Amino acid sequence: MSSAGAQAADRYPEQPIKLIVPYVPGASTDALARMVGQDVATDLKQTVIVENHAGAGGTIAADFVKRQPADGYTLMFTTDGIQAVNPSIYKKLAYDPLKDFTPLSIAVKAPLVLAVRSDSPYKTAQALIAYARANPDKLTYGSAGLGSSQHMAGELMKSMAHVKITHVPYRGGAPAMTDLLGGHIDMMFVQSASAKELADKGNLRILAIGSPKRNKYLPDVPTFAEVGLPGYDSDTWYGFAMPAKADPKIVALLNSSIVKSLRKREDQLEKLGYTVVASSAADMRKDIETNIPKWREVAQQAGVYQMQ
Repeated sequence: MSSAGAQAADRYPEQPIKLIVPYVPGASTDALARMVGQDVATDLKQTVIVENHAGAGGTIAADFVKRQPADGYTLMFTTDGIQAVNPSIYKKLAYDPLKDFTPLSIAVKAPLVLAVRSDSPYKTAQALIAYARANPDKLTYGSAGLGSSQHMAGELMKSMAHVKITHVPYRGGAPAMTDLLGGHIDMMFVQSASAKELADKGNLRILAIGSPKRNKYLPDVPTFAEVGLPGYDSDTWYGFAMPAKADPKIVALLNSSIVKSLRKREDQLEKLGYTVVASSAADMRKDIETNIPKWREVAQQAGVYQMQ
Protein backbone atom coordinates (compact mmCIF):
# COMPACT_ATOMS: atom_id res chain seq x y z
CA MET A 1 0.00 0.00 0.00
CA SER A 2 1.19 3.52 -0.76
CA SER A 3 2.11 5.84 2.12
CA ALA A 4 -0.85 8.04 1.14
CA GLY A 5 -3.17 5.02 1.41
CA ALA A 6 -1.73 4.08 4.79
CA GLN A 7 -2.21 7.63 6.06
CA ALA A 8 -5.82 7.63 4.81
CA ALA A 9 -6.46 4.40 6.71
CA ASP A 10 -4.94 5.89 9.87
CA ARG A 11 -7.23 8.94 9.60
CA TYR A 12 -10.36 6.95 8.73
CA PRO A 13 -13.17 7.94 8.84
CA GLU A 14 -12.84 11.54 7.67
CA GLN A 15 -16.17 11.81 5.85
CA PRO A 16 -19.69 10.34 6.00
CA ILE A 17 -20.06 6.60 5.39
CA LYS A 18 -22.77 5.24 3.08
CA LEU A 19 -24.55 2.05 4.10
CA ILE A 20 -26.30 0.40 1.14
CA VAL A 21 -29.33 -1.69 2.14
CA PRO A 22 -30.91 -4.09 -0.40
CA TYR A 23 -34.42 -3.68 1.05
CA VAL A 24 -37.16 -1.08 0.97
CA PRO A 25 -37.33 1.44 3.83
CA GLY A 26 -39.43 0.18 6.71
CA ALA A 27 -38.68 -3.52 6.27
CA SER A 28 -37.57 -5.33 9.44
CA THR A 29 -34.20 -6.00 7.82
CA ASP A 30 -33.89 -2.31 6.94
CA ALA A 31 -34.52 -1.49 10.59
CA LEU A 32 -31.78 -3.90 11.65
CA ALA A 33 -29.28 -2.29 9.27
CA ARG A 34 -30.18 1.21 10.47
CA MET A 35 -29.90 0.17 14.11
CA VAL A 36 -26.32 -1.05 13.67
CA GLY A 37 -25.49 1.86 11.35
CA GLN A 38 -26.56 4.34 14.01
CA ASP A 39 -24.33 2.64 16.58
CA VAL A 40 -21.35 2.61 14.21
CA ALA A 41 -21.86 6.32 13.56
CA THR A 42 -21.78 7.04 17.29
CA ASP A 43 -18.77 4.80 17.87
CA LEU A 44 -16.68 6.18 14.98
CA LYS A 45 -17.92 9.76 15.47
CA GLN A 46 -18.93 10.01 11.83
CA THR A 47 -22.26 10.18 10.01
CA VAL A 48 -23.61 6.96 8.48
CA ILE A 49 -26.07 7.59 5.64
CA VAL A 50 -28.41 4.73 4.72
CA GLU A 51 -29.29 4.32 1.04
CA ASN A 52 -31.90 1.74 -0.01
CA HIS A 53 -31.13 -0.05 -3.29
CA ALA A 54 -33.90 -2.65 -3.26
CA GLY A 55 -34.86 -5.23 -5.85
CA ALA A 56 -33.74 -8.25 -7.87
CA GLY A 57 -32.90 -10.38 -4.84
CA GLY A 58 -30.19 -8.00 -3.68
CA THR A 59 -28.27 -8.04 -6.96
CA ILE A 60 -28.90 -4.31 -7.60
CA ALA A 61 -27.29 -3.34 -4.29
CA ALA A 62 -24.42 -5.81 -4.71
CA ASP A 63 -23.61 -4.62 -8.22
CA PHE A 64 -23.56 -1.00 -7.02
CA VAL A 65 -21.32 -1.68 -4.02
CA LYS A 66 -18.76 -3.75 -5.91
CA ARG A 67 -18.10 -0.77 -8.21
CA GLN A 68 -17.35 1.65 -5.35
CA PRO A 69 -13.86 2.43 -4.00
CA ALA A 70 -12.69 0.11 -1.22
CA ASP A 71 -11.92 3.07 1.03
CA GLY A 72 -14.38 2.31 3.81
CA TYR A 73 -16.91 4.94 2.79
CA THR A 74 -19.34 2.49 1.17
CA LEU A 75 -20.62 -0.46 3.18
CA MET A 76 -23.29 -3.01 2.34
CA PHE A 77 -25.88 -4.74 4.47
CA THR A 78 -25.88 -8.21 2.94
CA THR A 79 -27.29 -11.73 3.40
CA ASP A 80 -26.40 -15.34 2.76
CA GLY A 81 -29.00 -15.16 -0.02
CA ILE A 82 -26.95 -12.50 -1.79
CA GLN A 83 -23.56 -14.01 -0.99
CA ALA A 84 -24.22 -17.76 -1.22
CA VAL A 85 -27.67 -18.62 -2.65
CA ASN A 86 -27.73 -16.27 -5.67
CA PRO A 87 -24.35 -17.55 -6.96
CA SER A 88 -25.72 -21.07 -6.55
CA ILE A 89 -28.82 -20.59 -8.70
CA TYR A 90 -28.07 -17.89 -11.28
CA LYS A 91 -25.97 -18.54 -14.36
CA LYS A 92 -25.40 -14.84 -14.98
CA LEU A 93 -24.68 -12.74 -11.93
CA ALA A 94 -23.31 -9.20 -11.95
CA TYR A 95 -20.92 -9.92 -9.07
CA ASP A 96 -18.65 -12.58 -7.60
CA PRO A 97 -19.35 -12.97 -3.86
CA LEU A 98 -15.76 -13.90 -3.02
CA LYS A 99 -13.81 -11.71 -5.45
CA ASP A 100 -15.87 -8.50 -5.40
CA PHE A 101 -16.38 -7.98 -1.65
CA THR A 102 -14.49 -7.76 1.61
CA PRO A 103 -16.48 -9.47 4.39
CA LEU A 104 -16.88 -7.53 7.64
CA SER A 105 -19.13 -9.58 9.93
CA ILE A 106 -22.10 -11.93 9.99
CA ALA A 107 -24.29 -9.90 12.31
CA VAL A 108 -27.23 -12.17 13.10
CA LYS A 109 -28.87 -15.39 12.03
CA ALA A 110 -32.62 -15.65 11.55
CA PRO A 111 -33.92 -19.15 12.28
CA LEU A 112 -36.59 -20.58 10.01
CA VAL A 113 -39.22 -22.94 11.37
CA LEU A 114 -41.47 -25.46 9.65
CA ALA A 115 -45.06 -24.45 10.33
CA VAL A 116 -48.49 -25.84 9.52
CA ARG A 117 -51.98 -24.54 10.34
CA SER A 118 -53.14 -25.13 13.88
CA ASP A 119 -55.86 -27.49 12.57
CA SER A 120 -53.41 -29.51 10.44
CA PRO A 121 -53.51 -33.29 10.93
CA TYR A 122 -49.71 -33.25 11.37
CA LYS A 123 -48.84 -32.87 15.03
CA THR A 124 -45.11 -33.56 14.58
CA ALA A 125 -42.46 -33.19 11.89
CA GLN A 126 -41.95 -36.97 12.00
CA ALA A 127 -45.62 -37.55 11.15
CA LEU A 128 -45.50 -35.06 8.29
CA ILE A 129 -42.33 -36.60 6.83
CA ALA A 130 -43.75 -40.12 7.17
CA TYR A 131 -46.89 -39.08 5.28
CA ALA A 132 -44.81 -37.37 2.58
CA ARG A 133 -42.72 -40.52 2.09
CA ALA A 134 -45.83 -42.65 1.71
CA ASN A 135 -47.62 -40.11 -0.51
CA PRO A 136 -45.17 -38.49 -2.99
CA ASP A 137 -46.21 -35.04 -4.29
CA LYS A 138 -49.45 -35.01 -2.27
CA LEU A 139 -48.25 -32.25 0.08
CA THR A 140 -47.41 -28.66 -0.85
CA TYR A 141 -45.25 -25.96 0.71
CA GLY A 142 -45.17 -22.26 -0.06
CA SER A 143 -42.33 -19.78 -0.26
CA ALA A 144 -41.61 -16.13 -1.04
CA GLY A 145 -40.40 -17.17 -4.50
CA LEU A 146 -37.83 -19.23 -6.39
CA GLY A 147 -34.46 -19.08 -4.66
CA SER A 148 -35.86 -17.49 -1.49
CA SER A 149 -34.65 -18.68 1.90
CA GLN A 150 -38.00 -20.44 2.46
CA HIS A 151 -37.67 -22.23 -0.89
CA MET A 152 -34.12 -23.41 -0.20
CA ALA A 153 -35.07 -24.53 3.34
CA GLY A 154 -37.88 -26.63 1.88
CA GLU A 155 -35.67 -28.17 -0.78
CA LEU A 156 -33.00 -28.98 1.80
CA MET A 157 -35.60 -30.80 3.89
CA LYS A 158 -36.88 -32.70 0.85
CA SER A 159 -33.37 -33.73 -0.12
CA MET A 160 -32.35 -34.89 3.36
CA ALA A 161 -35.68 -36.60 4.14
CA HIS A 162 -35.94 -38.21 0.68
CA VAL A 163 -39.47 -36.95 0.12
CA LYS A 164 -41.35 -35.35 -2.76
CA ILE A 165 -43.34 -32.27 -1.76
CA THR A 166 -44.62 -29.76 -4.33
CA HIS A 167 -43.17 -26.25 -4.09
CA VAL A 168 -45.61 -23.37 -4.63
CA PRO A 169 -43.74 -20.06 -5.13
CA TYR A 170 -45.43 -16.74 -4.33
CA ARG A 171 -44.55 -13.10 -4.91
CA GLY A 172 -43.42 -12.63 -1.33
CA GLY A 173 -43.90 -14.23 2.06
CA ALA A 174 -47.15 -12.44 2.94
CA PRO A 175 -49.32 -13.97 0.19
CA ALA A 176 -47.80 -17.39 0.91
CA MET A 177 -48.79 -17.07 4.57
CA THR A 178 -52.30 -15.98 3.55
CA ASP A 179 -52.69 -19.17 1.53
CA LEU A 180 -51.24 -21.32 4.31
CA LEU A 181 -53.74 -19.91 6.82
CA GLY A 182 -56.48 -20.23 4.20
CA GLY A 183 -55.82 -23.93 3.67
CA HIS A 184 -54.51 -23.69 0.10
CA ILE A 185 -51.04 -25.08 0.92
CA ASP A 186 -49.98 -27.53 3.62
CA MET A 187 -46.86 -26.02 5.14
CA MET A 188 -44.30 -23.25 4.97
CA PHE A 189 -40.91 -22.31 6.37
CA VAL A 190 -41.31 -19.07 8.32
CA GLN A 191 -38.95 -16.78 10.22
CA SER A 192 -39.17 -17.85 13.84
CA ALA A 193 -40.36 -14.53 15.31
CA SER A 194 -43.27 -14.27 12.84
CA ALA A 195 -44.22 -17.91 13.35
CA LYS A 196 -44.15 -17.60 17.15
CA GLU A 197 -46.50 -14.61 17.01
CA LEU A 198 -49.00 -16.54 14.88
CA ALA A 199 -48.59 -19.69 16.96
CA ASP A 200 -49.28 -17.73 20.16
CA LYS A 201 -52.52 -16.51 18.55
CA GLY A 202 -53.52 -20.08 17.75
CA ASN A 203 -53.13 -19.79 13.97
CA LEU A 204 -50.03 -21.94 13.43
CA ARG A 205 -48.40 -25.06 14.82
CA ILE A 206 -44.59 -25.08 14.71
CA LEU A 207 -43.16 -28.54 14.02
CA ALA A 208 -39.39 -28.01 13.88
CA ILE A 209 -36.71 -25.34 13.80
CA GLY A 210 -34.03 -25.25 11.12
CA SER A 211 -31.22 -24.22 13.48
CA PRO A 212 -28.58 -26.65 14.76
CA LYS A 213 -29.75 -25.95 18.34
CA ARG A 214 -33.10 -25.27 19.99
CA ASN A 215 -34.14 -21.63 20.38
CA LYS A 216 -34.62 -20.26 23.90
CA TYR A 217 -37.77 -18.41 22.79
CA LEU A 218 -39.19 -21.65 21.32
CA PRO A 219 -37.86 -24.14 23.87
CA ASP A 220 -40.38 -26.88 23.07
CA VAL A 221 -39.73 -26.88 19.31
CA PRO A 222 -37.30 -29.66 18.28
CA THR A 223 -34.50 -29.24 15.76
CA PHE A 224 -34.55 -31.21 12.51
CA ALA A 225 -31.65 -33.26 13.88
CA GLU A 226 -33.94 -34.35 16.71
CA VAL A 227 -36.64 -35.43 14.27
CA GLY A 228 -34.28 -37.52 12.15
CA LEU A 229 -32.39 -35.15 9.84
CA PRO A 230 -28.93 -34.70 11.44
CA GLY A 231 -26.91 -31.84 9.95
CA TYR A 232 -29.94 -29.89 8.74
CA ASP A 233 -29.31 -26.13 8.96
CA SER A 234 -31.46 -23.60 7.09
CA ASP A 235 -30.66 -20.52 9.17
CA THR A 236 -30.43 -17.41 7.03
CA TRP A 237 -28.02 -14.67 8.07
CA TYR A 238 -27.59 -10.92 7.73
CA GLY A 239 -24.25 -9.17 7.83
CA PHE A 240 -22.01 -6.44 6.52
CA ALA A 241 -19.45 -6.24 3.71
CA MET A 242 -17.60 -3.66 1.61
CA PRO A 243 -15.88 -3.59 -1.79
CA ALA A 244 -12.94 -5.94 -2.38
CA LYS A 245 -9.31 -5.24 -1.46
CA ALA A 246 -10.08 -3.03 1.53
CA ASP A 247 -7.32 -1.95 3.89
CA PRO A 248 -7.04 -4.45 6.80
CA LYS A 249 -6.91 -1.58 9.32
CA ILE A 250 -10.26 -0.26 8.11
CA VAL A 251 -11.72 -3.79 8.06
CA ALA A 252 -10.61 -4.36 11.66
CA LEU A 253 -12.01 -1.02 12.81
CA LEU A 254 -15.38 -1.59 11.16
CA ASN A 255 -15.62 -5.16 12.41
CA SER A 256 -14.89 -4.00 15.94
CA SER A 257 -17.53 -1.27 15.75
CA ILE A 258 -20.20 -3.58 14.28
CA VAL A 259 -19.51 -6.31 16.86
CA LYS A 260 -19.68 -3.75 19.67
CA SER A 261 -23.15 -2.68 18.47
CA LEU A 262 -24.41 -6.26 18.23
CA ARG A 263 -23.19 -7.20 21.69
CA LYS A 264 -24.81 -4.10 23.17
CA ARG A 265 -28.14 -4.92 21.51
CA GLU A 266 -28.03 -8.71 21.93
CA ASP A 267 -31.09 -9.02 24.18
CA GLN A 268 -33.09 -6.60 22.03
CA LEU A 269 -32.22 -8.45 18.82
CA GLU A 270 -32.95 -11.90 20.25
CA LYS A 271 -36.40 -10.73 21.34
CA LEU A 272 -36.98 -9.79 17.68
CA GLY A 273 -36.21 -13.39 16.68
CA TYR A 274 -32.56 -13.05 15.68
CA THR A 275 -29.59 -15.01 16.99
CA VAL A 276 -26.62 -12.68 17.40
CA VAL A 277 -23.43 -14.01 15.75
CA ALA A 278 -21.10 -10.96 15.56
CA SER A 279 -18.48 -12.93 13.61
CA SER A 280 -14.99 -12.01 12.50
CA ALA A 281 -14.41 -11.03 8.88
CA ALA A 282 -12.47 -14.28 8.32
CA ASP A 283 -15.31 -16.43 9.67
CA MET A 284 -17.79 -14.64 7.40
CA ARG A 285 -15.65 -15.52 4.36
CA LYS A 286 -15.41 -19.16 5.48
CA ASP A 287 -19.19 -19.34 5.84
CA ILE A 288 -19.71 -18.03 2.30
CA GLU A 289 -17.15 -20.46 0.91
CA THR A 290 -18.92 -23.34 2.66
CA ASN A 291 -22.48 -22.34 1.77
CA ILE A 292 -22.04 -21.76 -1.97
CA PRO A 293 -21.48 -25.48 -2.77
CA LYS A 294 -24.08 -26.51 -0.18
CA TRP A 295 -26.84 -24.43 -1.74
CA ARG A 296 -25.66 -25.23 -5.27
CA GLU A 297 -26.20 -28.93 -4.60
CA VAL A 298 -29.66 -28.23 -3.16
CA ALA A 299 -30.50 -26.01 -6.15
CA GLN A 300 -29.35 -28.68 -8.62
CA GLN A 301 -31.55 -31.29 -6.98
CA ALA A 302 -34.46 -28.83 -7.01
CA GLY A 303 -33.96 -28.08 -10.72
CA VAL A 304 -33.35 -24.37 -10.20
CA TYR A 305 -29.56 -24.31 -10.66
CA GLN A 306 -28.32 -21.78 -13.23
CA MET A 307 -31.58 -19.94 -13.68
CA GLN A 308 -31.38 -17.05 -16.14
